[in-house]
Amino acid sequence: MPPFVNDATLFSVSQKAILQDKKGRILMMEKAGKSHWDLPGGKLDAGEDMLTGIAREIVEETGLDKVKIGDIIYAGLRSFEEEGKPERIMIFYLCDSDQKLEKIKLSDEHVQWRMMSADDIKNQKKYEINPVVRTALEKVLSKK
Repeated sequence: MPPFVNDATLFSVSQKAILQDKKGRILMMEKAGKSHWDLPGGKLDAGEDMLTGIAREIVEETGLDKVKIGDIIYAGLRSFEEEGKPERIMIFYLCDSDQKLEKIKLSDEHVQWRMMSADDIKNQKKYEINPVVRTALEKVLSKK
């Protein structure tokens, strides 16, 4: 473990990819055992640069290896109810892929995926999408 990482870590960094199809729908993935929808992505490994980290997470969770990582469109802070769990900085990238999204290969972290329209996302119950993820999605969808 690098010397700057220890058990008293104050926060972690998570990165998420917002992948849209030509119809403006967004790739959402249902987390295994948690009954909520999320975006592809995950925590940045210690010492890993940001672009390498988000590219790695996209491949691990979707099998898509030809994704163009665009601009950061939102960053937010997620707090957890569990005592002692550090806050998480969440960074969201607008991404694009020439690969057919129908060729997604789920990792064991997810049980299904869907391309969701703005209405689909708005109609999800509050607990079904993390509030920080929802805010990032609203920023993207409001630009349409």
